Amino acid sequence: MLLTHKLRLDISSYSFLETAIVICGFVFVGYMVDPSDPALINYEISYLIVVLAIVTLFHGVANGLFSLLLLAAFMEYFYPSFPVQTFLKISVLVLIFGEFHYYWNRKILQNSSKNSYLSIKLDELSNAFYTLKISHDQLEKNYVFKPMSIRNSIRQLKDAFIDKNDYYENFLLLLEKSFNVSDAEFCMVKGKKLYSAQSTETKKSINSSDPMIEMALSKKTPIYVSSEKVENNSSYLAVIPVVTQNDVKAMLLIKKMPFMSFNKDNLISISIIIAYFLEEIEKGGLIAASDHNPLVDDDFYFELQRLNKIYQEFEVNSTILVIKTPDALLAHRIGEFILENLRSLDMVTRHEADEVKVVGMLFPFADQASAKGFLTRLFKLLKLDSEDEKVEFSLFDISELKIANEYAGIKSNDA
Repeated sequence: MLLTHKLRLDISSYSFLETAIVICGFVFVGYMVDPSDPALINYEISYLIVVLAIVTLFHGVANGLFSLLLLAAFMEYFYPSFPVQTFLKISVLVLIFGEFHYYWNRKILQNSSKNSYLSIKLDELSNAFYTLKISHDQLEKNYVFKPMSIRNSIRQLKDAFIDKNDYYENFLLLLEKSFNVSDAEFCMVKGKKLYSAQSTETKKSINSSDPMIEMALSKKTPIYVSSEKVENNSSYLAVIPVVTQNDVKAMLLIKKMPFMSFNKDNLISISIIIAYFLEEIEKGGLIAASDHNPLVDDDFYFELQRLNKIYQEFEVNSTILVIKTPDALLAHRIGEFILENLRSLDMVTRHEADEVKVVGMLFPFADQASAKGFLTRLFKLLKLDSEDEKVEFSLFDISELKIANEYAGIKSNDA
């Protein structure tokens, strides 16, 4: 089964044509050097092994086995008797080279998935931080007239929306009240085509040939009428793209905005708020589409599902720690200590199930030994013993999410 997985991976990634050219070229050169030994297997230095090592290490076990098949055909044709022992030796070496190639590539994929997750989390935390700062600035300037922060407004919109069209329309109203954006359109980007997000029509397309839209798609940065190389034949004052992992996911097309409000600071603030807004939509959509148990808060549940998906695709493990106690005060103290000592990626959630206080922790990309070290420090600070009857705990890999939910008293069908 493992070999089948390797073959499938290699076949989907590389063409056999290059391998065939290399092997045929090697045999041709060998024939020109020694017609009686075109594979050059009777020389002190095994040139064939060098060629097979290069092919297999670069292109995988599937191409290595294909090379062996070609060599077997040439050996059967050119040699008086088939060199069985030599063929078996090089076959073993090809399998070893293929194994190294597979595990090396899998390690690269795992590290890429980690880096991608860390990059996404950095973007999310940055957007949340700057949205909080913008909200604070808005409250300072307009506390009497607008006592509601932008962050809370977005969360209320997310909690209250039923129809996504109303959600986008209400978000544009929020931008109008906060930044005086009097006329704008929110659109989603699929490929190089734009579709209106708040339109009641099915995928109403937007003209993507507008020069400002084209420039925003290519540069992946906000474009304004005052930007260099922008001509005055655009229909918009500003085009603000939302970029995630170097891909443009959505755009805000601003058509009308008062001159006094149309400044760089406001436009940068709008771009950050849009990114935060779309992140909240993604989380809300995933939670709404799943059998989410209300005991677990939304952010913790979202990270659980995301890390579980990474494990299923790349086998990158994470650890879940569940602590249970009937003592409300002890549960409160445990929660306080955890919040004070969280790493930037770690997450915590608390709930009550069957009159038992439950504290859950998520350690992204950490093994159980790391989580157990944290638990040891926790017990030492609280002067608890692991055998104490007042508290019980268990550690789970992310692949054991269903069992972890059962242990935490969470009944969910989608884990």
